[in-house]
Amino acid sequence: MDNLYYLLEKSSSNSNKNLEILGQFFTKDERKILSKKSVSIVGTNGKTTTATVLNEILFRSGLRTTLFTSPHLVTLNERIQVNQDKIVDTDLDKGMQKIRNFEETNNIVLGYFESIFLIAAKHFLEENLDIFIAEAGIGGRLDTTSILNSKTVCLTNISLDHTELLGSTIQEILTEKIHVSKNVKNFINGSKEIHNEYESTIKDSLQITDGNYFLGFQVDKSQNLININKNNFLKSNQNIAIKTSKVIIHNLAKIEQLKETSELLDSIHLIIPKGRFQVIQQPPNLKVIDGAHNASGVEAFFNLLEETYNIDKINNLDCYIGFNKNKDFISMLKTICLKKYLNIRVLEDNCFFKQLTSATLEQFLISNKINYKISTLEEFHLSKKPSILLGSLYLIGEYIKEYK
Repeated sequence: MDNLYYLLEKSSSNSNKNLEILGQFFTKDERKILSKKSVSIVGTNGKTTTATVLNEILFRSGLRTTLFTSPHLVTLNERIQVNQDKIVDTDLDKGMQKIRNFEETNNIVLGYFESIFLIAAKHFLEENLDIFIAEAGIGGRLDTTSILNSKTVCLTNISLDHTELLGSTIQEILTEKIHVSKNVKNFINGSKEIHNEYESTIKDSLQITDGNYFLGFQVDKSQNLININKNNFLKSNQNIAIKTSKVIIHNLAKIEQLKETSELLDSIHLIIPKGRFQVIQQPPNLKVIDGAHNASGVEAFFNLLEETYNIDKINNLDCYIGFNKNKDFISMLKTICLKKYLNIRVLEDNCFFKQLTSATLEQFLISNKINYKISTLEEFHLSKKPSILLGSLYLIGEYIKEYK
């Protein structure tokens, strides 16, 4: 398994700068198949949840699928699921050998994300499956997954994140995200806010008609208004996935499957990927872990928490926090500090990969006269008090590896 060791070595580098040549990894016919059979999931938050629910719906509707998501929580095999099963090491090894051959032929070194994505796409082609669901990385237009040129693109939402790469305004970030493909034929918009503000912009920019523009949320037809409800982001992501599944199945001209899918959706339960509002223990000793890692994600987490549980009956809710170095921790902390029912617990240093130092968080909390304590992951795990773990998918992954 030398190839797997080689792949893992790439994880220490963030280099993904080979976009212009990545398409050559596939033949012309393979690129046409990928464009036709893939759906690209873009947005700031909710991509993994939307992609996971979509995969569940399509698979249960009888379609054979490949799901590509990132990042993983425990093992990189999580990033590629074939018919709901994680890709096995032997298939990763075979795929990585193709990557090494490609690197040698073109005298290049591919990045970690690039390599895993190409393995997923090639495996999808070789297995001759029906639908390739690809979660984009940070952006869209310059994202590795853009080489798919997917005919179907799904947008979850847009907020200010990675502004140093994507732009400083919502419209700039939106433009980057939706241009994940140069060949969009069907666009599913899961954001009510973006629809209200930028519907015509999206249609003009992608050159699509009303008949190819779909809404992944409910419209109140009686009042001809869109009721904006930000609270339940998990339900929102499920609705986006449901609409996308119907568009995909309709385009495949599988009318009978579309009928069966509609019946299936009436009974489907909320699907939540690990690490996203994952309830470890129910009240009275509530314990929840969530990988929210930007301001809008943290806000959405607390909206759902407050909608799901009677916070007034949960005394002294401890909030264990840790953030990545490159994130806007101040915006996230401001949201957390507004929650008067929380006891803030700053995690000690070296708990997880790319962790922002506890001293940085302490400085902010002290300057704003916010009470806190330094804590450990073990204390969170052993605590009998209601508690939540929040701030980074790397953090959640580390907790799952260590304690679950």
